[in-house]
Amino acid sequence: MNKTAPPTKQAGAIVHHGTRLRHARLVKGYTLKQLSDIVDCSESMLSKLENSRLSPSLAMLHRIAAALDVAVTDLLIQDGDYSPSDGVTLFPPDRFMASAGDDSVQVAFSRILPLSRTGLLQVNILHIQPGAEQSRSLTHEGEEFLFVMEGTLDVIIEDRVHRVSAESGIHFTSTLMHRYANNGDTVARAFWVNTPPTM
Repeated sequence: MNKTAPPTKQAGAIVHHGTRLRHARLVKGYTLKQLSDIVDCSESMLSKLENSRLSPSLAMLHRIAAALDVAVTDLLIQDGDYSPSDGVTLFPPDRFMASAGDDSVQVAFSRILPLSRTGLLQVNILHIQPGAEQSRSLTHEGEEFLFVMEGTLDVIIEDRVHRVSAESGIHFTSTLMHRYANNGDTVARAFWVNTPPTM
């Protein structure tokens, strides 16, 4: 099976991270056509940039970054972006079953992903002690999904409480004001996925 190799750096070429460019566009909710109109280029060119088959000019990279509300450096390939591995990571069962460790910590996160700064997906195990809650609501770009493994978790979205019990899940847009609370009498643990990474 052929593997996709990172783009080769040519003299004078700006080597960008096509996957991150596409991700930033999707987070903003733009189609290729909408972004191409904003930055004044063709859809075909943007598609090639997102597939790392074409390198942008510095001016184009700045226009794209400005349109997507990201830094230019967020779209560039940096040292350490690629590893010699085959791109597959296996996690043992205890990586997911382990507790937060210190019960005196009311709200804790066990980091699963990203493995490096270049990751586009964030995965944590959320641990909330009985009676504990996040101190403030959050809002940010992206989306998130929680699957409750133990206990019951209250997900407060725009002041509406959604009670999620064990073996149930919830998905929502992260631009909505949200926070978490455990109003039960046992520890709540949830498998929490969001993109792009926020912490």
